[in-house]
Amino acid sequence: MKKLFIQFYLLLFVCFLVMAMLVGLVYKFTAERAGRQSMDDLMKSSLYLMRSELREIPPRDWNKTIDNLELNLSFKLHIEPMSNYQLDASTLRRLRAGEIVAMDDEYTFLQHIPRSHYVLVVGPIPYLFFLHEMRILDIALLAFIGISLAFPVFIWMRPHWKDMLRLESAAQRFGQGHLDERIHFDNTSSLLRLGVAFNQMADNINTLVASKKQLIDGIAHELRTPLVRLRYRLEMSDNLAASERAALNRDIGQLESLIEELLTYARLDRPRVDLNVQSLDLAAWLSEKLEDIRLVHPEFAIDLDMPQRENSGMADTRLMERVLDNLVNNALRYAEQRLRVGLWFDGNTACLQVEDDGPGIPPEERERVFEPFVRLDPSRDRATGGCGLGLAIVHSIAAAFGGYVQIDASPLGGASVRFCWPVNLLSSSSHRAV
Repeated sequence: MKKLFIQFYLLLFVCFLVMAMLVGLVYKFTAERAGRQSMDDLMKSSLYLMRSELREIPPRDWNKTIDNLELNLSFKLHIEPMSNYQLDASTLRRLRAGEIVAMDDEYTFLQHIPRSHYVLVVGPIPYLFFLHEMRILDIALLAFIGISLAFPVFIWMRPHWKDMLRLESAAQRFGQGHLDERIHFDNTSSLLRLGVAFNQMADNINTLVASKKQLIDGIAHELRTPLVRLRYRLEMSDNLAASERAALNRDIGQLESLIEELLTYARLDRPRVDLNVQSLDLAAWLSEKLEDIRLVHPEFAIDLDMPQRENSGMADTRLMERVLDNLVNNALRYAEQRLRVGLWFDGNTACLQVEDDGPGIPPEERERVFEPFVRLDPSRDRATGGCGLGLAIVHSIAAAFGGYVQIDASPLGGASVRFCWPVNLLSSSSHRAV
């Protein structure tokens, strides 16, 4: 609210200030012009009077004679020698030419008396002094108006700001996966139509998410049924050679794997992912998983690097298994002979890293590989299989954990994929938006 209040207040105040300055300029132009003309007329008439009254009087008696005239003026009128004023050459020439010269610092006006070394001095004039004091009053008045404007602006903006905060809170909760979040404003609220539009949008999104879930679950169920039948008939068939039977089993296995990957990615690609978080001895868990991987892939040298002894943290075991499997399988697809799996802690962040000695991933492709169904050049992949969802699933799990995935070059010569997440996962994000 502070930023919005300041912007609206400054806009209103600047508009008022510009308006006041325009009015002031018009007043100043007309008033000063009229005042200058009146002063010129007064000076000329006074000079004419002085010349007619003082024509036969010696200069030393001029002031005494003026005092006895009883002119009833609000300012002083007297005659002084021109030498009493320190004037520059330009001002002196103007004065000798018969012009009226203003002495702003003293609020007085001077006019030369013809054929003499004297000047008629009018002032100090109270009106000019009052105008000078009015400048300070104008500044004080502008400051008071500025402060006074802040109060009605605040009163007007406060209910709008409260409604905006409610709308912001509802949008945040909806973005965090609370799809039943709705907002209702009073009929007098200026944001009533915006609240109705938000509720309509939320209803449509909720319907789309539910429809997507039903569609994916239905497709998975319908696909699994014929796959089971195919596998059963394959086992019952006696007309196939061993190589043909193995090829068909492999194809069916890849289809089943693709369906499982699609289901996993669909579950993660939702506004809210429910995590089954628990405390886990990550070192023991990782060691056990790598032993199983070594048994399946004895042709690769798979090293384990865990520099720290304390390796406990919070994680979802099921999703962590998917992360490890996808990272290792991705590395095995490109590795030549060696993999290295590392686990370490950096403060409250745990990092699981998988490296290989394969061709690596070019820097310009390191962000694109996290998109679903994106695969690198097939000519560099010496293995078959894979559907391009492995790293996309890892990226989605990292987002659900509140962590990140980063790809760099490995000292082994290939790629290094680092999966990092907060070890205090239970308190920081039991439900996190993907």
